[in-house]
Amino acid sequence: MRSGLAERALDMLDHALVIVNEAGSVHHRNRLANAVLKSAASPLTVSAGILGARGRALHAELRDAIRLACLQRRSSALAASRGMQAPLRLLVVPMDAAGGREAAVWILEWPSPRLPHPRILGVLFGLSRAEARLALRLLAGLTPQECAREAGVGVATVRSQLHSMFAKTGARRQAELVALLARVPVLGTETVRGRSPN
Repeated sequence: MRSGLAERALDMLDHALVIVNEAGSVHHRNRLANAVLKSAASPLTVSAGILGARGRALHAELRDAIRLACLQRRSSALAASRGMQAPLRLLVVPMDAAGGREAAVWILEWPSPRLPHPRILGVLFGLSRAEARLALRLLAGLTPQECAREAGVGVATVRSQLHSMFAKTGARRQAELVALLARVPVLGTETVRGRSPN
């Protein structure tokens, strides 16, 4: 695959990604990683092309995680404090590259900044428009009662839609349904093709 295509594909991801070598030298960062690293509130930094962190303890922890991934093929998870905000969660995982071993540093924000397009959910799971909108509300963490209030319908209507969604997706419980829907990648594209039922 050509480098430009790979970079565009990485830019479509819904999480920030930085690819580094054993020394922490940045080989690639997607558009979301650029935004995170430019933020004054970010505990992560790039200086002279090297990924680092503010604060000695976090910097040492990040360096160790990168070395573990590159040299011992082991993954690590870190949580970087951001003061009053929720911590920035990092996954550092090994990668094999043509020129040697590298590490992928995933920067995870929770909740995810974006949700899947409702039409994508409709096409993938055969959901009606109303069910796809309900799916988005559930993914955003609302309860069935809050979903009903937001949609201007009764809780019984929401429960009926939920049961229909269970049948269409194979999920048996709301938590299982939300976990399934959360696996749908949110891509940085607005073009949605395919036919949803409604």
